[in-house]
Amino acid sequence: MNRMELHVELKRYRSDVLELTQREAALRLNINQSTLSNYENGSRDIPYKMLLTFKEVYRIPTHEMNRIMYGEDSAGLGRSHNPMILREHFEDDEKKEIVKILQDYPKFKRTLSSLAYFTEKRKEKFITQVNHLYHMMKDW
Repeated sequence: MNRMELHVELKRYRSDVLELTQREAALRLNINQSTLSNYENGSRDIPYKMLLTFKEVYRIPTHEMNRIMYGEDSAGLGRSHNPMILREHFEDDEKKEIVKILQDYPKFKRTLSSLAYFTEKRKEKFITQVNHLYHMMKDW
């Protein structure tokens, strides 16, 4: 097996496994999109601390991170390298985080629940406004 370079593997994991745009990933990693681009195209070395951030934010299983970093395949894990399975684990973890937020913030849960009674047009407008608010506040 030809071992890909670390930056190529991380880019592949973001785009093929997680199906995140570079912009979405940069927001989650709390870095500029240009910094992520530099990491992914190999023009900037990825510091060890940032690798830990990638592992945490991308929710990369340890055996998969070992494969990405060192080309080590863990015996008996075969199918766990399947992008679909890795994506499902990532999405399951995200859903758990969302449910926790809804449990911790009941007023937010009630607000979101009210969306069920909105028309589609009103839902889209609400979501657009929430996204706009999020982008304004993310740098606070």
